[in-house]
Order: sequence, then structure tokens, then C-alpha cells
Amino acid sequence: MAYYHVHGLIPDEISQSEGYKAFEQYIASGAPKDNFYGFELVGRFHAPETGEVFVIFKADNHLAISEHFGIWRAKFGVEWKITAVLNDEEVIQRNKQVADAEAAMG
Repeated sequence: MAYYHVHGLIPDEISQSEGYKAFEQYIASGAPKDNFYGFELVGRFHAPETGEVFVIFKADNHLAISEHFGIWRAKFGVEWKITAVLNDEEVIQRNKQVADAEAAMG
């Protein structure tokens, strides 16, 4: 699975208030969309003073990502900026690939 970093922005105070009520119910229900086949939540962090949410997760595909994040956009207008990221081992492997490609080009 690939790692991702997400920055979420809740559009306004009303959406934030209603969204956090739904979020509390979601957590109380066992957070079923945090871990399922093809998706694993690593961490979720909140900055309620600014209406921001930060998430690290792993996913197999875009449909799994949509299954986790889509409802929050549809119901509360949360804007998600999703960025693929590399862990330490992956960035070392990537750096070697780039160095090898540069060397091959001369």
C-alpha cells in the first residue's frame, strides 16, 4: 500500500459544528471506515481553531480513498488535499533510482 498525507479544510463554523457532531458519532460507532480492505488509517490530527484536519494513511487505490473521505466532502464540504508521500525506506530507494537514472544519462 502507498502512504498519503492529507490536509483537510472545513469551510465554515456551521459545517465544523455539524461535522464534529457526526464525527463523534462516527468514532462512537467504532470508526468503521478507518481500517478496511485497501485502506489503513495511520493517524488523524485536528486543529479546530483553524478548521483543519491532518491525516496520514495507506491505501491500495483511489476508490478506497474515496470510501474514507468522500462522505465528509459530500455532507460538510470538507476540502481535501491528498498528497502521495514516501516513508524513509522508500525515499532512499527513490534517491538511488534517480541517481542511477542520472548516471545512465551521462
